[in-house]
Amino acid sequence: MPALGRSFSEDTRPQYVARTVTLALGVQEGTLIDFETTGIPGKTPEHEVVTLGYLYANKLVIMQRRTREKDPFYAELRNVIAHLPRPLFSYNAKFEREIIEVELGLRVREEDIVDIMEPWRKRAENSGLKWPKLDELISEPEDYFGEEKITGRDVPRLWREYLATESGTSLTKIMEHSLSDILREAILLLRMTEKTT
Repeated sequence: MPALGRSFSEDTRPQYVARTVTLALGVQEGTLIDFETTGIPGKTPEHEVVTLGYLYANKLVIMQRRTREKDPFYAELRNVIAHLPRPLFSYNAKFEREIIEVELGLRVREEDIVDIMEPWRKRAENSGLKWPKLDELISEPEDYFGEEKITGRDVPRLWREYLATESGTSLTKIMEHSLSDILREAILLLRMTEKTT
């Protein structure tokens, strides 16, 4: 993950591994958050959190669960989320709110979570278009070259692979996907008030 213009550190604990990247850009206020899960609360029988990615100031952190048992990781997530600068920005605030409140049992005030998809959703509706996915607004190099890439739909499968094999490769793929999502969402956050109406 390290690359030109950013520094990288790793924190390994029994319940998770965390990678921190210091970027040359950042969020001036609040925190950009993104969860990776095995499903959706209220829609799928399984919906455990396996990854939390967040960007505050110029620190991008990916926390990747390593334990089959979710409680130790969830305890860490509750502590982190409780202390992240507000507001919490998210590409799909409804989903993130459900994870925080239903899965983690925390409360989030209405004004403490901002949906950065909302301006793009409104623009699509005004143009008679379907709501855009993140990949449709900001693509990845794999999209251009027609190469296979990891998406959110792959996370449940990769998590099951990790549980069966304890392969670090599966976790690395989930973390790389989370990193990509946060970086692309950061662009949308920076552009949230530009050219969206």
